[in-house]
Amino acid sequence: MSSAPTTTKNSFEQETEKGISPSPQPQEATKEVQEIQEVHEPPPDGGLHAWMTVFATFLASFMAFGTGNVWGIYQDAYTTRSDSRFLDVSLFKIGFVGGTSVGFGFAAGPFGNILVSKFGIRAPMLIGVLMMSVALELASISHRYWELLLSQGIMFGLGSSLAYIPAIGLPSQWFDKRRGLATGIASSGSGVGAVILSPIVQASIDHLGIPWALRIVGFLCFGCGMLSLCMLRQRVASKKQVQYKVFDLSVLRVPMYPLYLLFAFLQFFGYVTPIFFIPGFCTVIGISGPNTSAVLSVTAAVNSIGRILAGRLADHWGVLNVLISFNFLSGVMVLAVWLVAKNLGIMMGFGVLWGLFSGAYWALSVPTSAKIVGMERLGSAAAIQFLMNVIPPIFAAPIGARIIAGTANNTGVSQDSRDAYKYLIVFCALTPIVASLLLVPARLHFSKKLLAKV
Repeated sequence: MSSAPTTTKNSFEQETEKGISPSPQPQEATKEVQEIQEVHEPPPDGGLHAWMTVFATFLASFMAFGTGNVWGIYQDAYTTRSDSRFLDVSLFKIGFVGGTSVGFGFAAGPFGNILVSKFGIRAPMLIGVLMMSVALELASISHRYWELLLSQGIMFGLGSSLAYIPAIGLPSQWFDKRRGLATGIASSGSGVGAVILSPIVQASIDHLGIPWALRIVGFLCFGCGMLSLCMLRQRVASKKQVQYKVFDLSVLRVPMYPLYLLFAFLQFFGYVTPIFFIPGFCTVIGISGPNTSAVLSVTAAVNSIGRILAGRLADHWGVLNVLISFNFLSGVMVLAVWLVAKNLGIMMGFGVLWGLFSGAYWALSVPTSAKIVGMERLGSAAAIQFLMNVIPPIFAAPIGARIIAGTANNTGVSQDSRDAYKYLIVFCALTPIVASLLLVPARLHFSKKLLAKV
């Protein structure tokens, strides 16, 4: 959520308000600030710079969260492969590494916004890209649990936050009527990342070992990050369109926004927990490593399509209508398909159906926040939302591991059996369903008409 510091009104602003192109301020301008266009017209809804920015944000999502979407492969390898350095570490503790990585991917959001307001978009993103790449290289030489937690968990997570969060709001600066489509395409990078990285990570682990799998992904993150930095273009809208205050708690008094935060909190549990535990479930029902990777790739591919579809539909039907519907259906698919899955075919079907509906939040989170709080407060709203997003992924894997262990202990089944996953699957279904129901009052707040575009 890019923002810039406010200044007192001077001749520069007075010229702007009169529609006169102001003269440059060389003593204050940096190279990046000079690149920023101060636009006092509606977003262009297209054009070279607009679509380049969408693709650059797509790449940032690819490297920052596409890697998180394949954590389940690492988790399974760390706990089951004979060449793993962490076989003596419990699933609960290993899961905490992946959860920390994803959770800390949001933790630096407000701090990143402060850096953006001081130094522009590129500086914090460059720091983030370097942190991500170095973190994976350090993880590849880790021999102790705390080393893995600090590198692949905390350092990578903070780096991904700085690499992606500053860019996430840029497509909304360039698009209005097609904002949902643009943000859907941009956010689909994480799904495409999982499609591409799942077979790469699995094959690297099988043929080169876990350390080289980490190094290869680190190199890819660096390349994608540098390309994203080269393509990003920031468009500074009018003062009515951009909120420059980085962290404004008064946004919590906006009607329905606290309810939306609670929705986001619950649905995140329902999204990240399956990603973490699908590989382990595939293993216990006899699906091989390459086929497990295929399940993840199919899920991620359809998830990317679902995000773009959700964005497109939101432009026509309204962001809240689409978000509630897609999120509710994602929970239904968990109950209807995953709960009864016993073989590769059913898991592939689950990947298609769940993947189609589960990614809507990532495509529509920014447009929904803008709908509820307005563009003027979007930066502050997003910062608070990112902090809320820290908790679910950090604790999703440990909670999931505890549910599996508790089910096994209470029913007498093995933790490595399909039955041990039963209540975990129910948990993954109920969280998005309940979250969707919580968002219904927010939808009715804007219009009680069933077919209204909201």
